[in-house]
Amino acid sequence: MSTFQPTPKMKRRLNIWIMSGVLVFVGAIIFNMFNVSVAESDMYQKLANQNQFGSIAIHANRGSIFDANGQILAQSATVFNIILDPTTFRDKDSEKFDLIYSKLQELFNTKKEDFEEMTKKTGSGARYQVIAKKVEKPTADLLTTFCNENKISCISILQDTKRYYPQGDLAASVIGFLDGDGNGQYGLEAYYDDYLAGVDGRIVSARDAQGNEMPYRYEKTFDAKDGNSLVLTIDATLQHYLEKGLKEAVSLHNPQNRSCGIIMNAKTGAILAMATVPGFDLNSPAEIYDERIKEQLAQLSGDEYRNAYITAREKQWKNKAITELYYPGSVFKVVTGSSALEEKVIDLNSTFVCQTMDVYGAKFHCWSKKGHGVQNFVQAMTNSCNPAFIQIGQKLGASLFSKYYAAFGFTEATGIDLPGEAKTSLYYDEKNLGPVQLASSSFGQTNKVTPIQMITAYAAVINGGKLLTPYVVSKIVDNNGNVVKSFEPKVKRQVISEETSKIMRQTLESVVNNNGGSNSYIQGYRIGGKSGTSEKQDEDLARNRDDLYVSSYVGFAPADDPEIIMLVMVDEPSMGEYYGSIVAVPVVTSVFKEALPYLGYYPQYTEEELAKMDITVRSLDGQDIEQAKTLLQDDGLKYEVIGNGTTVCGQVPEAGNSIPRGGKVILYTEENYTEETAKVPNLIGMNASQANSAVANLGLNIKISGNAERNGAVVISQNWPEGSEVSKGTVIEVTFAAHDQY
Repeated sequence: MSTFQPTPKMKRRLNIWIMSGVLVFVGAIIFNMFNVSVAESDMYQKLANQNQFGSIAIHANRGSIFDANGQILAQSATVFNIILDPTTFRDKDSEKFDLIYSKLQELFNTKKEDFEEMTKKTGSGARYQVIAKKVEKPTADLLTTFCNENKISCISILQDTKRYYPQGDLAASVIGFLDGDGNGQYGLEAYYDDYLAGVDGRIVSARDAQGNEMPYRYEKTFDAKDGNSLVLTIDATLQHYLEKGLKEAVSLHNPQNRSCGIIMNAKTGAILAMATVPGFDLNSPAEIYDERIKEQLAQLSGDEYRNAYITAREKQWKNKAITELYYPGSVFKVVTGSSALEEKVIDLNSTFVCQTMDVYGAKFHCWSKKGHGVQNFVQAMTNSCNPAFIQIGQKLGASLFSKYYAAFGFTEATGIDLPGEAKTSLYYDEKNLGPVQLASSSFGQTNKVTPIQMITAYAAVINGGKLLTPYVVSKIVDNNGNVVKSFEPKVKRQVISEETSKIMRQTLESVVNNNGGSNSYIQGYRIGGKSGTSEKQDEDLARNRDDLYVSSYVGFAPADDPEIIMLVMVDEPSMGEYYGSIVAVPVVTSVFKEALPYLGYYPQYTEEELAKMDITVRSLDGQDIEQAKTLLQDDGLKYEVIGNGTTVCGQVPEAGNSIPRGGKVILYTEENYTEETAKVPNLIGMNASQANSAVANLGLNIKISGNAERNGAVVISQNWPEGSEVSKGTVIEVTFAAHDQY
């Protein structure tokens, strides 16, 4: 029987196949080694690290936010996160379950079932179970003492940070707040998040094969880098004045769509104050702040409540001054007027007739039923005559009007360093700006702009013609106070000449002084300004509503060399009057009265003003009654004596209070006297003569703000409400304005 013997050729072939298989196998190993060690090394390294290393984040302290004078508006403070290690619990502390749970329930209201579930967690990803976050130091100290006394090893107390806003709702829509992960959500917190946030550190520790942490020599700490801080142009004191004034307007006029205000340095573009009212509390941003909205939400439930709540919450977070468009109304006339003067299509001697304007079938009337007759430019601005400004717009024409509309910045965002600014206004471009659109645009009723656009354009009108970029942050500093970045005024372009700007300053000062400004006049100060009252449009019907208005005013000081400029806008006032001169002007005036002395601008009175100034009542207690009478007469004051004594035992008003010249001081001449009182009447709607008589007949004094001499001027507000019982001699302060003023 023969045995098969492979031939040499067959052996060679077999060897080739075997070698090929080996080479393929070795190649596969080499390929996988390359893939693991090079091509996908990052992924596998990450997986390996997850098994071999554990890490704990060290949160960086977020930078603070300061106002222009160093007052803290936002800061981060150290708090603590409470962490449970289930493995250590099972190894060392399982017999202390009830003891530990009892303390956690006491300090953090921890549920027993939740704690029990935490202790059962296994695996490398379950080593850090969060019991409580953002715990204040006193509570963390109590837990530390408890753990030390009871030799508890499974609980760690790790440092973290929490954001605090010491001023509550002050400048809330400007500052913004953080989300649940500590990232900037709105306002400056969002816009400058990269600067404020810093870089978190970590503690990295090695684990053995069983997942247990190895000794400390295998631990590495990477320190956190704290964030930088912001120093704002906003002055907290001015911000307070502005918000106080807006809150008074909201209380008096109940606007259905909130109110807002801006104070800006007209020469630099620096924002000194910016507010939206009602706002919200930065420490509890999710809570609805507006009591009226709260009451409405309380009537809802389920999805209806949830949707309404979300809408209300999102709205209260918005910065109305930069995000919402509105019809500026007559305030816009400063843009139309300065453009026409710059192009020399009109001058101060040009005349305009107040008459019904028929523009291609569209009829435009003046707000004044009596009309203004023939007027020059200053008179037209003072009277806020719509037909006059339609005529001025027609002289400009669509091309030039559109040119200056863009030059004043209305076709672009201002570039303010805040998130959410509306990208542009709502307007007709030149090719679509027909005669009717041009007519209504000329007096501010067609184009919609943002308040920040309006005040920036207005500043260019009065500051020498320079359009500036408004800004809120002056510099960014590190923890050592070193300046990381600073911001300087930025001029975008020259819009009008200094000559035209000077004419506009003088014109707008005349608006205040020559009756038209009414209650925007402040004794001892040179103020310029223009109010506006615009009708809101029904978006569905594409027509103006005759029951919804926007009241606004822009004022500036000093009028000859403007530095501070202020815009106030009250959206849909629903109580009392709606004219800008009545609703918005008093806010600007009240803020100026406090802000100007604060900023170092002190009143300089003319002889005429000095003659009309209030008298400070001197102390007359203990004076002989006849001597007291003589002193009051010398001061230009009247008197009324109550009692039969010969010595003054008491007086109303008390010493140090101011009283109008010609006012009355009540003198009491008997010990243990009882002050005589009177009930304050309702003076709203009365003219000057009626109000004076009503107050004087009750033995009270009257102090007048606003132009009471203007035709149609009546009392629009009083400091003491009707029915208040006050002492005879008390000063009742009233504000006058004409109902037909724009």
